Amino acid sequence: MNRIGFIESLAQLLSKSSPSKIHTEETLKTYLLGRINDFDIPNPHSWNEEADKLRQSLLQDVIFKGVPEEWISAEPEIEWKNTIHNGNGYRIRKLTYRALPGLVIPALLYEPEYLNKSVPGVLNLNGHVGPLGKAVDYKQVRCINLVKRGMLALNPEWMYFGELQGPGYQHNNASYLDICGVAGISVFYLAMSRALDVLLAQNHVDPSRIAVTGLSGGGWQTIVLAALDTRVSVAVPNAGYIDLGSRVKHPGDRGDIEQNAVDLAAIADYPTLTAMLAPRPALLLYNQYDDCCFQTARAKPSVYEPVRPLYAALGRADLFQFYNNIDPGTHNYEQEHRENLYRFLNQQFLPKEPVCDEEISSDDEILTEEQLTVGIPEANEDFVSLAKSVAAQFERKLPPKESSDLRNWQDHSKRELKSILRYRPLKVEKVDLVASSNQNEFQIRQNYYHLEDGWVLPVLESYFVAADSVETCVIVTDEGQKGATVFLEEILKQKSTAMVVEVIMQGMCELGKVPSHWSMMLSSSGARMLGLQVAQLVAVINGAGTNAVSVRACGPMSSVVALIATALSDIEVDKVVVTRGLQSLHDLIDEPGRYESMSSLFCFGLFESFDIKDIIALIQPTPVEFRSFARL
Repeated sequence: MNRIGFIESLAQLLSKSSPSKIHTEETLKTYLLGRINDFDIPNPHSWNEEADKLRQSLLQDVIFKGVPEEWISAEPEIEWKNTIHNGNGYRIRKLTYRALPGLVIPALLYEPEYLNKSVPGVLNLNGHVGPLGKAVDYKQVRCINLVKRGMLALNPEWMYFGELQGPGYQHNNASYLDICGVAGISVFYLAMSRALDVLLAQNHVDPSRIAVTGLSGGGWQTIVLAALDTRVSVAVPNAGYIDLGSRVKHPGDRGDIEQNAVDLAAIADYPTLTAMLAPRPALLLYNQYDDCCFQTARAKPSVYEPVRPLYAALGRADLFQFYNNIDPGTHNYEQEHRENLYRFLNQQFLPKEPVCDEEISSDDEILTEEQLTVGIPEANEDFVSLAKSVAAQFERKLPPKESSDLRNWQDHSKRELKSILRYRPLKVEKVDLVASSNQNEFQIRQNYYHLEDGWVLPVLESYFVAADSVETCVIVTDEGQKGATVFLEEILKQKSTAMVVEVIMQGMCELGKVPSHWSMMLSSSGARMLGLQVAQLVAVINGAGTNAVSVRACGPMSSVVALIATALSDIEVDKVVVTRGLQSLHDLIDEPGRYESMSSLFCFGLFESFDIKDIIALIQPTPVEFRSFARL
C-alpha cells in the first residue's frame, strides 16, 4: 500500500466533508434546554415548607454529597492575629478561621472601637478580584462605610485570590474532588458558611440582623449561602448569577465550575434559589453594560421577574428589589451600587434611626495589600491536595477469579458504572453517505451516523474492495479522524475494515473554545458528558456489522471512553488496543489544571468506584493491549 497516497486520499475526503453539516453545539444546546424545568410560581401558603425541603435536598444531594462528616461538623477554630488601629473610630482585626480540616481562610473584621449594644453584621464576600483579593479598594470602602454606620463587617479571602492565589486553588480544580465522589462545591460552601459562623460568634452581633453581599463570585456566594442558610436575614448579591438556560445561550454567562455545580440545576436552578430567599429582604444588583456576565437585560427576566409574584403573594413585595446600574454600568461595586446597599440595609436594620444613605468619604483610609495581609499556614490545603487525600483512602477490591463469580461482579459493577455515568443508550436511526473516494485497492467513505436526540457522528470507513473483511475495527482518538492514521495503515494491511468515529468534543463534533463549559452545564443539569460520549460510541460499536469487532483508542480521553464503551456495549468485542492511554485515573488529579482539557473525564464519583484496571476487569475475557501511556 502507498502510505503517501493513502494519507492524501484521506485528507481530500476530510476536506470534502464539510464540518458545517455537524451542528453538535446547537444539538447540545437543544438537549440542555430540554432538561431545564421552567420556574413555576410556588404556592405561597406552602412555600416555607417546600423551601425547607429544597434546602435539605440541595445540602444532601449537591453541597455535601459524599463529603466526609468531619468536614461538615468541624468548628471554625478562629485564631486572632494583630489589630490595626487607625484613629477613625473603628479597628480592623486580622484573623484566620478553618473552613474544613487543613484549610484555613484569612479574613478581616471591621468593628467600631466602642460597642455597648447589639448591632447588625454584614458578611462581605469576594468575587474574581485578582491578586488584591480582600484588599481590593471598593471592598475596603464598603467595609469602612458599614463599620462607620455602626455595623460589623467581615471580609474573608476567597480561593485563588489574595492570600490564596496558588494554582491548587483555581476553581475548576474543584472537579478533582468531584471525580473522587466528594462534592467540590462543598469547599466553597463551607468557606462561606464558616465565615457566617465567625460573624455570629461576635458578642455584639445581633443574630436577627445578618446581611450578605458581594460582587461577581461574591454575588454567587451570596445567593447560594442566603438561599440555603436562613441565618442570613438580608441578601444583596451583585452581578453574581443567572439561570442555566441563559448560560447555555450566552457564553459570557457560563462561569466557573462552582456556579454549575454537579446536579445543582437538576434540583433547583437559580430562579428557584432566588425564590428561596422569600420572604426575607433581598436587593438584586445588576449592570446594564456588564462587560463580564449577567447583563441586566438577561438577568432581570431570568431571576427577578419570575420571583416577584411570590413576594407579592406573601405580602412582601416591597422587600424584593432590583437595581440596574447604568453609570458606569460595567461589572462593578462602585459608589452607586454601594449607596444602594447602604440604603437597603438602613431600611431593613435601622428603620427608626436617623441614617445616611450617601457614602462617607474614606479614600484616605484605604490600606495596602501588605498592610492587610493576615498570613496562612505553609501547608494549607487546596482542591488538589484535598482530592489526593480523599483518593489515598480508596480501597480497591480485586475482582473474583471464578468465572461465575466474575460474571456476577461484572454485571453488578456495570450497573453501578451506568448509574455514575447517568448512562442512557442511544440507537442509530440512519446512516448517510456524504463523501467517498477510491484509492487503488481500497475505498474510503465518510458517513454521518444519525442517533437519537439529534446527535450526528462522523464515521470514516475504510476497507479493501477486493477482500472480504473478517474484522471491523472501531477507532476513536482525541484528535478525531485526523489522529487515526497511526491505526489505519496497520488495520488495512490486515484486510480489516476501519471505522473512525468522532464523538462529542472531538473533531467535527468539537464544542468551541471552552468545551469544559459544556461539561459543567451538562453535569449541573443532571447528565454527564462522559456518559454521553460513551453512549455515542456504544451506538456505533453495536451497529458495526456482522464481522468480529475490535476497538482501538488513542489519547487519554478516548482511552477511557473506549474502555467503558467496550464494557457497556451489547456485543462482545474481540480486542482493545490503546495508545497514549491513561494508566490510572489518579493521573488526572496529580497536578492542577487538568480539567479544562479533559473535562468529560471528571465525572462525579468515577474514580471513587473505578480505576482503569477496574474498567479493564469489566471487559474480561476480552484482551486489552496498552502500547503506550499518556504523559499529562
